[in-house]
Amino acid sequence: MENKPRYNKHIYWVPRNKFIQLKHDLESTEFKLIPVKKHLCETLKAENKTVLYASPAIFNGLCNRQGSWYRESNKAGSYLVVSEEKLPETYSHYLDAKLSGTDFEPQSLPGRSDIKNLIDSEEYQNQRPDDWEKKTFKQGLMYKILFTLTGVWGIGDSLKSQWNNHRANHANFLSHRYTTNIDGEHVPYSVTNNDGVCSSCVEFFNLIEQDSRKMVRACPGAVHFSSVELNTYYDIQPVKLAPSVDLA
Repeated sequence: MENKPRYNKHIYWVPRNKFIQLKHDLESTEFKLIPVKKHLCETLKAENKTVLYASPAIFNGLCNRQGSWYRESNKAGSYLVVSEEKLPETYSHYLDAKLSGTDFEPQSLPGRSDIKNLIDSEEYQNQRPDDWEKKTFKQGLMYKILFTLTGVWGIGDSLKSQWNNHRANHANFLSHRYTTNIDGEHVPYSVTNNDGVCSSCVEFFNLIEQDSRKMVRACPGAVHFSSVELNTYYDIQPVKLAPSVDLA
């Protein structure tokens, strides 16, 4: 597996009581810190010296149900800060993960019965937020319109038809049932194509299995609102597992 050139992001999580100081400090550097307005995946548009951040309130907005993973994590209340270039070493203790594009392709994906087994796994059932499971008709209609118009979903796709795929993708990162060997480590990966992924932000921003490396496909929303692409797996490396990797 090789990393695709030129797509690298540094993922920082900054506690609320430290964010104002970070914002003030960056004003005297070459970095420009800008908030995203609606979608936290927009932070992945960070490029060069432009650093994008999402406030805690973003997780309660349009992706409120998906934001339940954030609200029940140890990062709840912190600011998500994404930079293409590594921030000055002063802020290295806030660096949580590194994200890069790859040419990885899994040898196989699970079938329908295996998807059901992933959902029934103890790891998923014990760790999933209750609010994540509370999908609504309004959400289904919104997804249907947006993802069909953008060409990711076909005519027969809907939130109902993709619902188990959405759940199984998170379940695999929690249960590690489908993995690939990378540098001697068994790394879990997204178990469907992009059309079956929802809230890839949960993995992109290292909200679950925070010590585990992950190979993640983007959800249709992330493809539409950020700079990630279809048919690409992104390598998420927690910094403690990749101390020698420098994407700057």
